[in-house]
Amino acid sequence: MNRKVLTVILSLALVLLLIGATFWYNNLSKNYAQTPNGDAANEETKLAPDFQVYDNDGNLVSLSDKLGKPIVVNFWATWCGPCKAELPTFQKMYNQYGEDIEFMMVNLTSGREKEEIVKKFLEDNELKFPVYYDKDMSAAVLYNLRSIPRTVFINSDGTLYDSYIGLMSEDILQSYINELLPAN
Repeated sequence: MNRKVLTVILSLALVLLLIGATFWYNNLSKNYAQTPNGDAANEETKLAPDFQVYDNDGNLVSLSDKLGKPIVVNFWATWCGPCKAELPTFQKMYNQYGEDIEFMMVNLTSGREKEEIVKKFLEDNELKFPVYYDKDMSAAVLYNLRSIPRTVFINSDGTLYDSYIGLMSEDILQSYINELLPAN
């Protein structure tokens, strides 16, 4: 067979494979869409594992330092497309609920992710929410991260409420926030 014909056939096969994988992924995502479920996976209430990360000034900050209000912990990195896509939503919610909810935007600052890159990214995108740096990946290990973005929702008493893996829409984040906040 001619080399050009073989290249065209292989290219078409690859395109068909990608289309099929995309279709399969989208259907799987619809079938297993995540919605707030109030820690339904756990029969009993479980304390959120405490971790330490660094703030912008290089000070160690613990999750337990933030108890007293509901806490939203988002694990992310600048090299993660879905992470970057959801950050404006977190900024909007931080602007709206920052007095009532602690937002801990935990950057996985290890390997290819450098603090300087993160700070420039935040500045370029006018993101003002509190960012913390997991320089040794201890928080990521403690929360058994397998993929990002991942958002963990914690009640004001430090118990785990729920966890969400993947790109979070504004509606879903709003639903979680509504359930975390005490009724007025």
